[in-house]
Amino acid sequence: MITILLAVVLPLLLLAVLTGAGYFLLVLPSRWRLPYERSLALLDSDDRDELERADQLLGQAVNAGPRGRALDRIRFAQACARAMLGRYEPARYGAAATVIDELIAAEGRTEDTAYLELWVQAQLRNHDRVTDLYTEHTALLDTRPQSRRIAAVSHLQLAVEHWRRRETDGALHHFDRVRELGELTDRIPPEVNDLQLVKGVQSVFDGRTEDAREAFTGARERAASRGLPTVEAELGVLVCDWADGDPAELGERLERLSRQMAGLPADEPTTGLLRTGVEVLRLVALVREWLGRPPQSGAPWPADVEELERRAAAVREADPDLGDAALVEGLVRYYFALSRPERERALDMLDKGRNLARGITLPEVLDLMERERALGDDGDALSRYLVLVSEFLDDPDRSPEDRAHYRRLKDRFGQFGAAGDLDTTPMPRQRAPQDDLRRRNEALRRRVELIVYPRIRDLPEDAPAKVALRALMEELEAASRVYGDGAEVLHRAEHKLITTTGEILLPEESDDQDRA
Repeated sequence: MITILLAVVLPLLLLAVLTGAGYFLLVLPSRWRLPYERSLALLDSDDRDELERADQLLGQAVNAGPRGRALDRIRFAQACARAMLGRYEPARYGAAATVIDELIAAEGRTEDTAYLELWVQAQLRNHDRVTDLYTEHTALLDTRPQSRRIAAVSHLQLAVEHWRRRETDGALHHFDRVRELGELTDRIPPEVNDLQLVKGVQSVFDGRTEDAREAFTGARERAASRGLPTVEAELGVLVCDWADGDPAELGERLERLSRQMAGLPADEPTTGLLRTGVEVLRLVALVREWLGRPPQSGAPWPADVEELERRAAAVREADPDLGDAALVEGLVRYYFALSRPERERALDMLDKGRNLARGITLPEVLDLMERERALGDDGDALSRYLVLVSEFLDDPDRSPEDRAHYRRLKDRFGQFGAAGDLDTTPMPRQRAPQDDLRRRNEALRRRVELIVYPRIRDLPEDAPAKVALRALMEELEAASRVYGDGAEVLHRAEHKLITTTGEILLPEESDDQDRA
């Protein structure tokens, strides 16, 4: 009985097992395998309708209940389909990113999922995310060369965004990463190497010296690490130290920079400008070094003047059309001139600097030159004196004795000079009210000072001529205050002042020698 029962039951059990195995191994997999395999064929197409169909088939496959690796493969294909559809409908990129996140959470990152995630984030323009993904998963992504180009594109985009926001450090960081990746390096603008320099220059003009020093220091370290010249950055750091730095130490640093300039390409547009800037600063640093000497230490020594000439010549050699060399050297020579010829040479140098293409334009210097030229020489002083004497000679208010004295002065000085181009027409004289006398006397003072200035300018303050002239000016001022007591007091003071002015211009010794 048992044998018959076993013979009947065992075949039924075996049939049930085989049926179940066939159902789970053949029927159920076919529910997701068939749509999955059909979708793979459609994924090779660029047609939107076929890609939409592939996405639908993959959705059916997921709903069929696959498990394990099969489910992972289907989800990956689904993410690819949605990513490809993003070209037609950008929102699909977000759907693809969601599927990828779920897939990575389930099985971890693989070479395929890592690359697909990188590509989708790039399409979503999440450039920060792209660069972070590449940095964190370089080992997985470097198996696909296209990954480096995707990361390089994102770094370029971020660099541009940083630069537009004037965030120089961020821009430089991303440009450097592009160079490290070795992709799209031709897209890096040549001006990138100057970004920190530009930031430093802008900070200098804005008065942010510490920010400028930090930018120039970073530019120097960056250039040194890449084997590039550091002259521009060194010059920027020096400019930051210029206000409070020791002039002698600054001069030594500029001397080193001047020597480094010889190693720069001569055909580079910036080389000439850099050389000019360095040489101009060297020239000014020398003058600042002199200013730091103790008070009353005297004029520059001959060796100092020779160094001034060498540095000025270096500026002219760097830029012959620049007037800065003539400006500095001319003013120094004018300030320390000991005679009229030396002063004339200094003025000639300033005049040449004014006529250059980029010459002297400082209003103060141009005004100085015009005033000095207007003073003229001793001949101009004699001419001005004759005009002044003639005016007093034609004044009807003068006494006969005063007019005879002025006539003698005119005869005496007339043999040494003429009025030249000066206007000799006598000024009409009217009896001036008392409140006009001050203006009249002030005009007389200015005219006398203009006449005697070329002769007494180089004399010490305690020279007899200067002392006498000051005393007579004070007497004239006092006389104008007591004019109400009578015109004779004022006329006597004017008489003395005119006579003394003539003695300064033409001492009695010279007159006696000429008569002899």
